[in-house]
Parts: sequence; structure tokens; C-alpha cells
Amino acid sequence: MTGKKPIAHNKVLSVKERLFARYKAKGYTNGKSAELAGYKAGTSADKQGFRLSKKAEIREEVSRILAEQETRSLIDRESHLDELAKLRDQAVETGQIGSAVTAEHYRGKVANLYTERLEVSETNKESSDEIMTRILGLLKPKVSEAKKNLH
Repeated sequence: MTGKKPIAHNKVLSVKERLFARYKAKGYTNGKSAELAGYKAGTSADKQGFRLSKKAEIREEVSRILAEQETRSLIDRESHLDELAKLRDQAVETGQIGSAVTAEHYRGKVANLYTERLEVSETNKESSDEIMTRILGLLKPKVSEAKKNLH
């Protein structure tokens, strides 16, 4: 085996080039992708990564990998939604409305129908010094008890 793999238009990529494409598809920079693929680290990897990123065959391979990942995630997402729908239907059939609502709620989350929002309220207006004093006050009894157990 030569370590070369044909792609769509009969061009071949070396093992290092395929690795580079895989790391690029994961979102690494050109230089880091080249380094992880086995090219010499440092400035050399940056230059090599830049050169590799310009090759049409490598760009096509990156696109192919990304499309494959997208397809895989869609299949997983669809099967997940289907399974939740089955669970919801079973819950309705057995009169477990709360479970059915929960299953439907999670289907909505998977389908990105909900936007989660986190709010931080400022009910506690203690200064950092006051907070530290309170923490030390909570820790003192435990430290004293630990010292007592040592003797």
C-alpha cells in the first residue's frame, strides 16, 4: 500500500495530506493542522499548512469530511427525534401525560425550537471582602475540628 487514497477526480492524497484535511475539518488552523498531521512544527508547519490549504484536492477532502459529519449528525438527530416521538406516543397510550409532555419538550429542544436563557439577578450585594469573611467563618469550625482530631 502506498499510503495514497483516491478522491473524487482521481487525484491522490498522501496520509499526511489526508490527516491535514481531517484536522482542518475539525477547525484547527493551517499551522496546527500541518503540525498534527506530522509536518515539522513551528514556522515550517505554518508555511506547509498554508500551502496545503490552497490545494484543490485538500479543500475537496475537507468539504467531503464536513459533509459526511453533517450527514451523520442528521441521521443521529432524526433517529433521536423518532425515538422521542415513539416514547411520547407510548406515554399517551398508557395515560402518562406528564411523560408525554416531557418527551415532546425534548423533541422541541433537539429541533432547536427553544432558546435557553440564563438570568443572573443581583440579590446579594456583598462585597468580596464580606464574602471572604463569611467563607472563612464557615471554614473555621471545620479547621478547628480537624486540628482536634489530629491530637
